Amino acid sequence: MDRDKAEQALAIIRNVIQNTRDDLVAHNWGVIWMIHAFVDFAGAATGTIIDRQELPVFWDLVPLFAVALIDIVLVLLLSDRDRGVRSFIEWQLWGIWIAFVVFTLAGSIVLHLAHAPPSLFCPLFAMTSGFSFAMMGVVFYRRFLIYAAMFVVVMVLATIAPSWQWWLVGVVWWCTMFVPGVSMHGERKRRRQESDDTRIL
Repeated sequence: MDRDKAEQALAIIRNVIQNTRDDLVAHNWGVIWMIHAFVDFAGAATGTIIDRQELPVFWDLVPLFAVALIDIVLVLLLSDRDRGVRSFIEWQLWGIWIAFVVFTLAGSIVLHLAHAPPSLFCPLFAMTSGFSFAMMGVVFYRRFLIYAAMFVVVMVLATIAPSWQWWLVGVVWWCTMFVPGVSMHGERKRRRQESDDTRIL
């Protein structure tokens, strides 16, 4: 590939990345992720109660599905769509997180069949969470790879300090949702302000 073609390819990639962010900002995902941060933290904290009661591993799926249901409802209520149609980027988000739920569910079944301690579900959950954010980093922004690395650390720490494992997962989930959410929401407000200023002029 010669220099001109290489530069054209890089320009296309940069354009796709910028369009991805523009799409997420325009469709109100900043506010959605900010709210998700608190819902996800609450769901993770519930895991601590389940571990203390030494309940079977399938009990860990109850807060997971409750959080997933609440998050889906929030997306349907708060996302701004163009004429009611999901964008390409939204389809990518749905695909990544549906895969996350499916593999987490499969992992819980494996733990049950192997008669493994239910407390191992948390490191498994951290692993599938980290893998999902790694996919987010590949598809959307490389900064999500930082959050994926944080989940790798949590996955290891969970086996060392099991009494703190769900609090650690909750804190990392809060960071992964709230920090990008604040950034996108702020950008959306700036764009609206610039649009209003342009109309006045």
